[in-house]
Amino acid sequence: MRSGWGRVPRAVTATLPLWLGSRFAVALLSLAAARALSSGPARDAPGLRTLWDRWDVGLFTKVARYGYLSPAYTDRTEVDFPGLPIAIRLAHLVLRDWIVAGLAVSLLAGVVTAAALWRLAADEVGEPDARFAVLSLICFPYAVFLFAAYSEGLFLACATASWLAARRGHWWLAGLLGAGAASARISGIAFGVALVVQYVVSRREQGRPVFARPALALALPPVPVLGYLIYLRARTGGWSSYTDAMRAGWHRWTDWPWSGWAATWSSATNGDGSSAFVWFWRGELLAVVVGVAVTIILLVGRRWGEATFVGVMTAIMACTNYYASGIRGILVAFPLYLLLARAAARRRWVASVYLGICAPVMAVLVIAFTQGQWVD
Repeated sequence: MRSGWGRVPRAVTATLPLWLGSRFAVALLSLAAARALSSGPARDAPGLRTLWDRWDVGLFTKVARYGYLSPAYTDRTEVDFPGLPIAIRLAHLVLRDWIVAGLAVSLLAGVVTAAALWRLAADEVGEPDARFAVLSLICFPYAVFLFAAYSEGLFLACATASWLAARRGHWWLAGLLGAGAASARISGIAFGVALVVQYVVSRREQGRPVFARPALALALPPVPVLGYLIYLRARTGGWSSYTDAMRAGWHRWTDWPWSGWAATWSSATNGDGSSAFVWFWRGELLAVVVGVAVTIILLVGRRWGEATFVGVMTAIMACTNYYASGIRGILVAFPLYLLLARAAARRRWVASVYLGICAPVMAVLVIAFTQGQWVD
């Protein structure tokens, strides 16, 4: 075993214990909270599977089991991209429980994300300081969605691995992994644009022609998005199935960013509203502010590809009639964690302040989510 472990890539050996340890801690926290906050009989306390079968987990599971537009359910799941449902269906071949299969996908996706993120950070700040990039992801306030069977974990795994391949100049691998990211979330559109920018920048820096065979790999990320739209067109007879589902199921549509800000601000300052939802809206406003701030910082640092990803993703989540799921967009903004790692390498107090603020909030949101309170 010791000999086999020695042959595992350094990025995996440096992050696997940290990632698995954090997953154990999150699972233990959810179980402990369920028992501490319950006044019922101990034998009725929910297990891990029940605690993590919340909110959109059920929607992804329905798609995995029955497909889209199924008579088995009425939810407008067309707004959920097919990457995660396909991964859950594949995991279900081994793990016969659908919820457990989804948890396994998120667990394994996190292994890839942690290793790729560590390697990206280590290339910039060195191996000793790269660990904080992974810690900042694990302790991000909304990192609960990296444990649950949500699409953020799969997206991050594909996106970070793709970005690492792009940095190494392996553009066909980067394009293929970018397609995986695009299959999981709408954020994949922003990531595909960012890959194009990163390609142009890197080729120019190397003094190599931009119009060359590797550029064809940049056509791969749009493929799953176009394929999904064509699939919906074949099933429904129209090209607007995605936007129709968003409007009918979630009452959302494209709008000017200031209109979305005004509507979300009104909900976030409503003293008569539910406390959980008021703080949810406040988190959405903060997500847009953070997205804009990170984009500006990356632009000043001339990190054009990363700035493109965060900037385009922020624009997508801001150009709606109200803000929702934006904070999960910031969760998958991996340039943020690389930025934090660079800042912590220069100023040690950054890590202490970040972890001191974010880790407790993350723990609270784990408890809230597994107790059935609305988080995002």
